[in-house]
Amino acid sequence: MGLRIDEHTIRVPLDATNASDMRSINIHASVVARSGGEALPLLLFLQGGPGFEAPTPLPSPASPSWLDAALERYRVVLLDQRGTGASTPVGAATAATSPQEAAEYLRHFRADAIVRDAEALREELGESRWSVLGQSFGGFTTLSYLSIAPESLDRVYFTGGLS
Repeated sequence: MGLRIDEHTIRVPLDATNASDMRSINIHASVVARSGGEALPLLLFLQGGPGFEAPTPLPSPASPSWLDAALERYRVVLLDQRGTGASTPVGAATAATSPQEAAEYLRHFRADAIVRDAEALREELGESRWSVLGQSFGGFTTLSYLSIAPESLDRVYFTGGLS
């Protein structure tokens, strides 16, 4: 199976709830489609962790293992959540700070901030709604998504329990 992978990086506020906080970070995502599936609806995958980057899509054998099935109905969005993968890393911003400054910075890496990042990405991709697959901690983040922006969600799937 041939895969098309489009990379996206967007700049988002570190604290979207505080307009006077001018700090920002980059969020990265890969949009994966199989040949002929470029017009399918989007499925955002929110992985477990927290602290793990999105899986790297591989075509044969498919990795992650559920990718083949998902790509039959969706284009899959693999989001490197805040501080992971190709998104702005946590270590770079906290290495030379005091423990108090590091704690203040890291409080912006909760599920609610990940949801706001996902919303910014969804808007950047020009989608009014998408579906979400939450795995483990990603399931917890998906529950937050249902509370924060349910109007943006078409379908919601959970796997691997909630933690």
